[in-house]
Amino acid sequence: MKKLNLYPGVLFLCMYVLTLLSCGKFELLKNEDSNGTDAGANLKTQTIQQFLLTDHSSDLTELDLFAAAVKRAGLMDMLGKSDDYTVVFLNNAGVKQLLSTVGYANVESVPPVILKNLLGDLIIKGKLKSTDLGLNETRKIETINGNYIFYSRTASATDQYILSINQNPTLGSSSALVRSQDLEFKNGVAQVTAQFTFYRLLDDKPDDADPDGNVVTQKIKVAKDVYVRGGPGNSNANFNDLATIDLKAVSAADATVGRIGVMQFPLEKPGFGDKIGAARMYVYIYNTGLTAATTFSFSAHLGENKDWTENTITWNNAPTYNSVPMSTVPIPGTTVGWVSFDITAAVTQLYANNGTFINVFLKHNVDNFIKLRPREFSEGLYAAYISLTSPPQTLLKLGQVSVLNVSAATQIASLSLANLKMEGTADKNITYTVKQVPSAGFLVKYGIPLAANASFSQADIAKGAIKYLYNGSGSTDQIVFEARDQNGGYFESALKLDIAIK
Repeated sequence: MKKLNLYPGVLFLCMYVLTLLSCGKFELLKNEDSNGTDAGANLKTQTIQQFLLTDHSSDLTELDLFAAAVKRAGLMDMLGKSDDYTVVFLNNAGVKQLLSTVGYANVESVPPVILKNLLGDLIIKGKLKSTDLGLNETRKIETINGNYIFYSRTASATDQYILSINQNPTLGSSSALVRSQDLEFKNGVAQVTAQFTFYRLLDDKPDDADPDGNVVTQKIKVAKDVYVRGGPGNSNANFNDLATIDLKAVSAADATVGRIGVMQFPLEKPGFGDKIGAARMYVYIYNTGLTAATTFSFSAHLGENKDWTENTITWNNAPTYNSVPMSTVPIPGTTVGWVSFDITAAVTQLYANNGTFINVFLKHNVDNFIKLRPREFSEGLYAAYISLTSPPQTLLKLGQVSVLNVSAATQIASLSLANLKMEGTADKNITYTVKQVPSAGFLVKYGIPLAANASFSQADIAKGAIKYLYNGSGSTDQIVFEARDQNGGYFESALKLDIAIK
C-alpha cells in the first residue's frame, strides 16, 4: 500500500502495507494531533517502554519478538525515561533475520550483551521523523553505542516520504525500508521495518598477492551448480540447466524474476600442507546483456553447511546463505570470461573446522540476466573452480599485543591498534584468524559474533569494528589469534591477547 497524500500538517500511515488492504483496518497505533501518524489507538500518552511492555503477541503489530529482545538486552528501562529517543522497531520478520545473522534459534537463547550491542545501534538520542529530512537527504547520526546509523528520504511519483535505514554506499550491510514511519510516543519516535539492518562498513580490499612464484597451486573443480528462482510457480521448481546458470536481481516490480546461482565445491585437504595462503573462486561469464557504460556488483555469499542435489534443489528448499558477501567485485557490463572472488577467509575456516564442502551463492544487483556456464557445458571447459595456493614467506613483523581493559558495567570495549597490531604491510593486508575464542564474553565484528577460525583485518580494528562484549562472569579472559598477510604468509607464532575486566 502506498502512503496517502500528505496535506499540510497531516501524515497518514499503515503499519503493514503488505498485508492490509486499507489503513482503516489497522486500529492499534495512532497519534492524536495532526503532526503524527494516524494508524489506530493513541501513542502519545505512552512512553516507548510502556508501548513495548504491552502484550503484542496476538495483535497485528507483530512487535512481540522485538519487545522481548529489547527487554532481554536490558534497554527497556532507558526507553521509559523522559529523554527523547528515535528507535528502529523490527517486526517479527526483522527479528528473525537478526537471529539468523547472529546464529541463534530464538530471542531467549541470545546472550543479552549481543542484543544490547546490536539493538543499541538502532537507537539515537532525540526525535527524528521523515518530515525532518529534505528530499534526497541522508543523515549520518551517532547511535547510543557510538556507531552510526543512516536515515535517507527519497520520493516516488506517488509517495514523497520514502524512508530508508542504512541505505548508503559506504555500508556493506543490507538496508531496510521503513514500512510504518514517524510513530510518535511521549518520549520519542519509532520507525518500523521488516528488515534487520546494522552498521557495517565495506571491507577494505587487500592488495593483490605477490608471492614471488614460491607457492604451490591446487585446483578444486565445482561438484554441483544450478540456479534457483523465486516467485509463485517458480520457488518450488528445479532449474538444473546444463547450458546456462542464469542470475537476475529481484525487480521492484516483479519478485518472480529473481534468480540466484548455487554452487558446491568439495574441500579435500591440499597436498601442500594444512595451511592455505589464498583461495579464489573462478566462474565464467558468457553473456550479460549490458552495455559498456554499465558496471554491476557481483557478489559471492557463503551458504550454510547443508548438502543438496542438483535435480531437486529449489528456491524454497535451498540452504540459507549469509546476507553479507564473502567477496564483492565490480564487473564491467560487457565482460565475457573468467572472473574471480577472494574466499580465503571462508575456506580457511571450513578447513580448520574439518568441513568437507563449501556452498557458494552468487548474486548481482541489476535487473538483467547475467549468464554463467555450468560444469556440464562443453565437457567442463568453463566449469567453476577454486584455486588454492600454499602460503609464502610472511611479510609480517610483530608490532604490539597489549591488554584490553573492559568495564564490567558497560560490558563493551573496542579493540584498538594499541591492543593488537602487526607491521610489515598495510592494515588492509593483515588478517587475524581467531584460534581461541574468549570464554567470558564474545569477540564481534560490527556486532556479529566471531566463531573459532573466523577472520577480520587490521583495517577493521582501525575502524573500531572489532569489539569485546563481556558476558557478566569472570575477571579475566584471553583470545588467541593467527596473523596472515595478503600473500597468504603466516606469522611464525600465535598472538595471545589478554583481557582484564574491571
